[in-house]
Amino acid sequence: MNIPNFEDVPFVDKNGLLTDAWKNILQQLFQELQNNVSNEGIMIPQQSAANIIILTTTESIGSIIYDSTNNVFKACFPNGTGGAIYKVINVT
Repeated sequence: MNIPNFEDVPFVDKNGLLTDAWKNILQQLFQELQNNVSNEGIMIPQQSAANIIILTTTESIGSIIYDSTNNVFKACFPNGTGGAIYKVINVT
């Protein structure tokens, strides 16, 4: 999900209408939420196994991802040596 950044620009113009910048920000935010958080559930990001290896950093600890190469869900945990590791979430 790509949440738009906050932009320090006027929210409304002199007529009290949303500025074009904020129309775009809100449109992107609503689109991302509709695509990824809906009545059908929360969409977990998908990555290939090769990309997951690259994304395995301490900043990823606590994240959940879908491994599209192996068709499994994975969660990132501390590896005990100051790093991180993605482990398969077993669903039975």
